Amino acid sequence: MIHFPQNCKFVVGLAPISINSGAATALTCDTLGYNYATAIIQFGVIGSAVTVMKMQESATDFSGADVGTAYTATGSTGNLRLPQTSDAGTTFVYGIPLGGARKRYLQMAITTGSTTLVSVQWVLSKANIFPNSATEMGVAAYVFG
Repeated sequence: MIHFPQNCKFVVGLAPISINSGAATALTCDTLGYNYATAIIQFGVIGSAVTVMKMQESATDFSGADVGTAYTATGSTGNLRLPQTSDAGTTFVYGIPLGGARKRYLQMAITTGSTTLVSVQWVLSKANIFPNSATEMGVAAYVFG
């Protein structure tokens, strides 16, 4: 059995956008029915270092709080760093187990220092009930060969 992507749901957190010295308005991701979430943050051109990149959570859709330091980028070096101009064309991935004390809704907060191209894609996995259609998977079309 192939679990990826058959056992997943895909949620747009932030459609590709150019942010000019400001905060991105990220969409929330409803994690109900899934046990793991992965945020895939992709950068195109980065005009200057990103000033905020962190995961937030909320019990309602959405008045969130930061998940914690383990999901808040800081500094300019290391695995959990803020994206720098040299990170143009790269991808950052945040994975988080759901359930327990985790709240139902997630979102990424991203603020840039100057014009930056960015997108956020969520992949929800380990579904309680497997999605049976492209719509349930959160995609326009699913092609499997």
